[in-house]
Amino acid sequence: MGTIARHFSRIARIYGNVRTTDLEPVFFIRDRLKSAGEVVAADVGCGDGRYGLELLQHFENLRHLYCVDPNKGMLKQVERHGRRYGLRNFETKVGLADDLPLGNESLDCVFSLNAVHLFDLRRFLVESVRVLREGGTLFVYTRTKSQNAQSIWGRYFPKFREKETRLYDMEELKATIRNAYGLALEEVKLFEYQRNTSLARLRAQAKDHHYSTFHFYAKEEFKTALRRFTEILKNRFEDSENIPWTDGNVLLVARKV
Repeated sequence: MGTIARHFSRIARIYGNVRTTDLEPVFFIRDRLKSAGEVVAADVGCGDGRYGLELLQHFENLRHLYCVDPNKGMLKQVERHGRRYGLRNFETKVGLADDLPLGNESLDCVFSLNAVHLFDLRRFLVESVRVLREGGTLFVYTRTKSQNAQSIWGRYFPKFREKETRLYDMEELKATIRNAYGLALEEVKLFEYQRNTSLARLRAQAKDHHYSTFHFYAKEEFKTALRRFTEILKNRFEDSENIPWTDGNVLLVARKV
């Protein structure tokens, strides 16, 4: 098992507590598909299901959702959360983004929500075209390199921007989708979120490695960076209980043609 796979196995049970789930992209997807009739979809790289299960709760036309992830620990959390919410119209599947365990032209939609930096985007797009029906829709929600750089971590946590090499820039994302055979890029939607939390909460998130980026630090290197991060924020913000910043994400919408 690789380093990142071990990270997600370790964090699976607490993942929903250390990550922030924004509902704006869920509502955007729901409204974008409101005239599509009943939808069968897959959430690829679903993690613990934090976005996919929100879609099931807020999008009544989502008839069935396949939750696909290579990590069995994460999929167990999907099943646990789904039972807690009383949801039945979903199914977990162990699988990779470049080898989806789904039939040809079996889906109306494919979602990838904060996951494309974890796999090969081009191969994922090929698989998305394979499993989508003609006219089906692909939604890719992620953050770009520049959005990552402007986050609280990118601005103040030492070496965070340098450690995170898996993200795309905006033009690269758009070009990769435009150049994918069988897909037409239809829309690019930007999201901004005004955050405010305590220094203690930020420290706890970092210690729990709520971003897999933190797993690229050596143990002592991380401790040193966390101490410096704490010092910077104490000097930069007068109130350590109220630290504000802005997060950004982007949602790209493409259709199979």
